[in-house]
Amino acid sequence: MLKAIFLDMDETLCATSLADKHAVGQLKLYVADLYPQLDADLFLERYVAGVYKKLNDELPELVPLLNDELYFRQNLIIVLFKEQGIDLPFDSAVAIQACFDQSRMSGFDFFPGMKEALVELRKAYKLVVITNGPVFSQHPKLATTEMQQYVDHIIVGGEEPEEKPALSIFEKALGLVGCKPHEAIHMGDSLAADIAGANNAGIKSIWVDTQKEANHQQLVYIKPDFIVANPVELTEIVASLA
Repeated sequence: MLKAIFLDMDETLCATSLADKHAVGQLKLYVADLYPQLDADLFLERYVAGVYKKLNDELPELVPLLNDELYFRQNLIIVLFKEQGIDLPFDSAVAIQACFDQSRMSGFDFFPGMKEALVELRKAYKLVVITNGPVFSQHPKLATTEMQQYVDHIIVGGEEPEEKPALSIFEKALGLVGCKPHEAIHMGDSLAADIAGANNAGIKSIWVDTQKEANHQQLVYIKPDFIVANPVELTEIVASLA
C-alpha cells in the first residue's frame, strides 16, 4: 500500500529551466548596458556552464571555493570578465550575481497544476521533497514557492552528508514518514540521481522526461517504473496504485 510520495523539485515540481532562461535574459541586458566592451553572449554561455560546474577542470583555481556557492559564483564572474580583458571589482561581481539571483527568483514557480495536485495528494499521502543542490540556491527556491505549505518534509542535498542517488538520503526520507521502501514512490527528472537512487533503495520510480537526448540514452541501463511527460500525471499513477 502506497503511503508516501517523494518528489524532486527542479524540473519536476518547478520550471527551473524557464526561470534560468528569464534570469539569463535579464543578466544579458544588465551586463551589456554597463560593459559595452564585453561579449555578453560569450560571458553568459561560460557563466551558466560554470554555475553548473562544467568548467571545474578548466578553472581549477575556483574549485576550492565551492563550499561557499555565492562566493564561488562571484569569483567566477571576475574570472570570466578577466578572460575578456576586463578587471572587475569584487563589488561589481556581487551586483552582477545579485541581478541573476533576483531575476531567477522572480521567474521561479511550480509547473501549471502542480500546486493543486500536491494539495490533493497530501490529503492521503505524506509528501517529501528531496532536492539536490547547495543551500545557497535551493533555499530561495523553497521560500519563493512557499514549498513548506504543500509538503510534509523537505530534504536539501546540500545539507546532507550525501545527495541523490545516495541510499542515505532516501533512507532519511523513509524515516521521516515511517515507511518501508515498497510503501513509497519517487518522481524526478534525473535518471542518474532520481531514478537510479530510488531503484537502488527499492522505491518505485517515476521519471519526468524532459526530452533531452542524453537522458534517453541512459534508459538503456536505468529503468524507471513509470515515465511521464507532464509531472501532473503523477496523480494518475498514484490513483492506479491505490
